[in-house]
Amino acid sequence: MSYKKGDIVVVKFPFILKEGSEKQKGRPALVISNDKVKKRYDDVILAAITSHIPTTIMEAEIILESRDLTGLLKRSLLRLDFIMTIPEELISRKIGDLPENLMSEVEKRLKIIFGIK
Repeated sequence: MSYKKGDIVVVKFPFILKEGSEKQKGRPALVISNDKVKKRYDDVILAAITSHIPTTIMEAEIILESRDLTGLLKRSLLRLDFIMTIPEELISRKIGDLPENLMSEVEKRLKIIFGIK
């Protein structure tokens, strides 16, 4: 399955436990890679989403409300400073979409973060 920019997906993210064993846990993330660009590999660029919301929100963070569109179960924090490129096969499923107005804000903030004018 191909994912497009603005999709909210669940990623199998590995965690190392104290005993040294590895456990995969599903975590939400936002697809930020441009699906219109022809690629050699089936990699997807994602920004992490967490339900841990600090009291102070930074410029690289956006609060996402839980809604039917997003598929998020609770109010969450989009972390544009936590970006990863993963093989598409590590994505479990799509759970929702980011509304267009928020995706525009994401693109604006990514330009600021990367110093793109």
